[in-house]
Amino acid sequence: EHPLTTYLSSPVSLPLLRSAISLIHNRSLDYSSFTTAEARALIKDTKRIVGIALSEHASLFSSVQSKPSTGFCLQLTCTNFLYQMVRRLTGALIQVAQGKLTLEQFEQNLYSPSNNNEDRLLDINGLYLQNVMYDEQDFERYVTYTTLTTKKNAMYPLAPVLTGEE
Repeated sequence: EHPLTTYLSSPVSLPLLRSAISLIHNRSLDYSSFTTAEARALIKDTKRIVGIALSEHASLFSSVQSKPSTGFCLQLTCTNFLYQMVRRLTGALIQVAQGKLTLEQFEQNLYSPSNNNEDRLLDINGLYLQNVMYDEQDFERYVTYTTLTTKKNAMYPLAPVLTGEE
């Protein structure tokens, strides 16, 4: 189970986690604090609407463990994520839930981008891409735009996604 999940050594307060989630769930916010300075320089628009669902569950192997444990799952949904946004945002949410970061500090991070988020970069264990959904109209626009961008700027096909040009 360990390589498939993120193990947290400090206890987590789910009410605090819910409070932090309520500050950002389904709100249009600038998430540039949750990416790198290099990525911020490349992206024109860092505003996103992120949906977050929290679900609690028992550990996969709690019945055979000497000390049963519980877990939780955060499911993040967004039209597109910034570089390392999921790992940094989830790391910050967990730090709030562990009391290492106050709700006020977390909220302040939303409004003042900082380069000091390396310690909030969550380990990749337990991070999964669950689903990719495409709107057919967006795909047609993207393909056309990519072709134009590729010819014009001689960049590889993902140029519009990486630069934030949409």
